[in-house]
Parts: sequence; C-alpha cells; structure tokens
Amino acid sequence: MIFQKISLGVFSLLLFCGTSMAAQNINTAAGDASKRHNQAVSEQRKQNSQIEQKRQQLLRKISLLNNDVTTEQTLLDTDKAEVKTLAEERDKLQHEISTRLASKEELDNIFLDHIRNFLSLAERSPYSSQESKRLDHLNHYITSKRVFDLEDMTHLLDMYFDDIEVGKHNVRYQGKVLDRSGEDRMADIIRFGHMGALFVTDENNGFLTFSPGSKRLLMSGDPGFFTSRAINSFYAQEQNVTPVDISGGVAISQLSRKTTLKDRLKSGGVLVIPILLVGLAAVIIALERVFFLSKVRSNTDALMTKVTELVFRGDFDAALETTQPHKNRPTGKVLMAGLEHKNEKQEIIESVMSEAILTQIPRLERFIGALKVLAAVAPLLGLLGTVTGMINTFQVITTHGTGDPRLMAGGISEAMVTTQVGLAVAIPIMMVASFLGGRVKNLARDMEEKGIALMGALLKQNGIRA
Repeated sequence: MIFQKISLGVFSLLLFCGTSMAAQNINTAAGDASKRHNQAVSEQRKQNSQIEQKRQQLLRKISLLNNDVTTEQTLLDTDKAEVKTLAEERDKLQHEISTRLASKEELDNIFLDHIRNFLSLAERSPYSSQESKRLDHLNHYITSKRVFDLEDMTHLLDMYFDDIEVGKHNVRYQGKVLDRSGEDRMADIIRFGHMGALFVTDENNGFLTFSPGSKRLLMSGDPGFFTSRAINSFYAQEQNVTPVDISGGVAISQLSRKTTLKDRLKSGGVLVIPILLVGLAAVIIALERVFFLSKVRSNTDALMTKVTELVFRGDFDAALETTQPHKNRPTGKVLMAGLEHKNEKQEIIESVMSEAILTQIPRLERFIGALKVLAAVAPLLGLLGTVTGMINTFQVITTHGTGDPRLMAGGISEAMVTTQVGLAVAIPIMMVASFLGGRVKNLARDMEEKGIALMGALLKQNGIRA
C-alpha cells in the first residue's frame, strides 16, 4: 500500500515537471512562428509590389504591341489588296502567255510539217545529189529544239522557190554515180527536174535513184532490152521521148528485185530438173516429127491427077516413072504398090494397097504416143513438187511456228514453182502432140483417098466394075 502511494506521488511529480516544460516550449515556438509570419507577410508585400510593377510594365508593353498589331494589320490589309491585284495581273499574263505559246507551238508544228514534207520530196529528188546542203539544213531544223524565227521561215521559202525553179528544167551533165557493184563511175546524166534521171556509160544505161544516206545517185537494175534501147535512142537524139519513172522510185526499185528465169527455176527445188528433162525430150521428139512429116508431105493432088491420066491411057510405065520420085513418101508408096499389081484382081489390089497404108501409118504415128505420155508426166511431176514443198512447209511450221513467214517461203516457192514449170512444159507438149496428130490424120486420109482413086482407075482400065 505504501509502495503504491509512493509510486503515485512520483508519477504526479513527473507529470507536473513535464507540463511545465511543454508550456515553455509552446511559447517559444509561438514566438518563432510569429516572427516567421511577420517576415512572410513582409516578403509577400514586397513580391506583390514587384508583381504589380511587372504587371504595369507588361500592360504598357501589351498596349504598345496592340498599337503595333493595329498598324501591321492595316499594312497587311494593304498588302493583301496589292497581292490580290498582282494575282489578277498574274492570271491575265499567264492566260496571255498560254495563248501566245499555243499559237507559237501551232506555228512551229506547221513549220515542222512543211519541213518534213519538203525533206520527203528532197530525199527523192535527183537534184539533191548536186545540192546536198539543203538536206543538212532541213535535218537540222527537225533535230534541233530551237525557237524558229522569221529568218528561218525566210530561208525555207527561199529553198522552196529554188526547188520550184530547178524542177522546171531538164539538165544534162557529167557526174559520178555508184554502179551496181558499189563503185564510182563517170556517167552522162540527164535530170528531168525532180521527176527522175537517166544515165549512160560505156557499158550500160538505165535509171538513177537518189540515196539520202550517201547523198549519191545509184544505178538501178537492168531496165531490159527494149527500155535500154529507148534510152540509147533518146541520148542519140533519134527520138524525143524516153521512159521515165513517174512513181517516185517505186517502179525503179522493182528492177533490183526482178528475178531471172534461172533464179525462179532454182527456187523450185530438185524436181524442176526432171520436168525440164521431160520438156527437152519432148522438144527433141517434136523437132524430129516436124522434120519427118514435112519431108514426107508433098503435093499429091497434082501427082494423082497426072498418074490417073496415064492409067486411063494405059501407059503404066509412064505412071510408074512419074510416081518413082515419090516412092519414099507414104502416098507414093501406096501408089507404087497399086501400080505394081495393076493386073491383079480387085481383092488383091485392095489387099496390097491396104497393107501399104497400114505399113505407113505406124511410121507416121511414131513418138506421138510418147509425146502424150510426156505431156501427162510433166504436170504429175509438178504435183509431186507441190506435195514435197508443202511437206517442207509444214515441217518448218512444226519446228519454228508461224512467227516468221520468210521461213516458210522456201517450201511454198518449191510447191508453186514446180507446178508452174510442170504446166508450162505440159501445155506446149499437148499442143504439139495434137498438131502432129492432126498432120498424121491428114496424111493417112490422103493415102486412103489417093489409094481408092488409083484403085478405081485401075479397075476401070482393066474393065472391072468397082
């Protein structure tokens, strides 16, 4: 109990001491806080004063800036109005420039079209070989991207008028040309304005064409015998007309592409050879038959009239002598056979003369059948060449396709040429065979006619009624 009382007293004492010390600390802290408050208020006042001063400065600056903005806005409105005015002027100028450029471009295109047309004419004119600079000028106008002026147009007009003046005259002069082997040759040249030109050298003559690349005159291909002769006559002043190419060089260019008969036959392939051999054999046979039939043909009417008169008079020896010169001819052989059996019966005379006629007909008809066979074989060989050529064409198509027609030209050429050659050989052979067959029929009919006439005269002379 005592212990509890002592403990309570100690606790109370300690509590009293602690409360006293806390009160002193609070007072001290309150004084410090008051001092700090006063300092903060003083500093706040200073800061407010400074802020007010800065605010006033900023307000003055804002006022000045507003004045500047108003001034600048006025200037901006003025500039906008000026810009709008300038933009309108710019649009007007651009429209005017575009209009003028379009007109200028149109004029340039028209000018270039005239230059191209003139160049096209100049590249075909033989006069350009004498005045090649104008080709350079015209090409320069086309290739150079320049602005054409009045001087260029004046120059073009001068060339036009010069070209018109040149085109009115025919000019004869000596000049160099490129021959068909590409070598220079001196030639006597006649130029007919812009239409064309002729040449004559020691070896040949013909037409001339102008080459724009080399700016030289080139000899054309061989014009052919009749055209060449006409050109020589014109140069020799034997005639006032001459052949001229009015197609602008197209007809002359065909001369260089002209193929000879040899080249055409080569394109037909191997089968052309047997067809030609058939034709050669037919020619030999035809010549032999024509020669033979012309030799055995004679004027039997006059002979028969004379022989009949002699028989009616009973002069058989004179009749034999008259017939003797014709004994190698078919009709003569028939008459000789009848006169030699003049005293025989009618049946014997008929038999002898028929035998003589039958003996002569095979001689006359010899090789006629062979000609007909050759006439049938030639087109068959041509047909064989056609089939071979088409087979070759299909093989080329199978291998290379149909992209390049030139690859198929060989087979098609072989197919067509062999047929053409076969028909060209067969048709004349058939005509000759028909002609020779007609001659043979005429001779056979003549033999029969004269034989019957002689037999009638003999039977009448012998007193036998036919």
